[in-house]
Amino acid sequence: MSAFIRSRRAELGLSLDQVAARIGASKAHIWELEKGRAKNPTLWMILGLCEGLQCSLNALIGKDVSQPMFTESEMALVNAHREIFGRNTP
Repeated sequence: MSAFIRSRRAELGLSLDQVAARIGASKAHIWELEKGRAKNPTLWMILGLCEGLQCSLNALIGKDVSQPMFTESEMALVNAHREIFGRNTP
């Protein structure tokens, strides 16, 4: 994710300050993310980065997250939980 942030920012011609202003973060935090030093950014930070860098979540994190990636046994547990607690919606 850090390399993507840096390259996408450069591609858009944005400074650290500009990206930070777009997403409501500090310049230092964006710099830490670019260097890979900031670990576990919040979901709101990630979504802000997607908006600020005009990219998809998949592009930002470098992984296709459009479909759940559960094993059959994990899905069986999810379905059992839904049955027990009466939640049959996905």
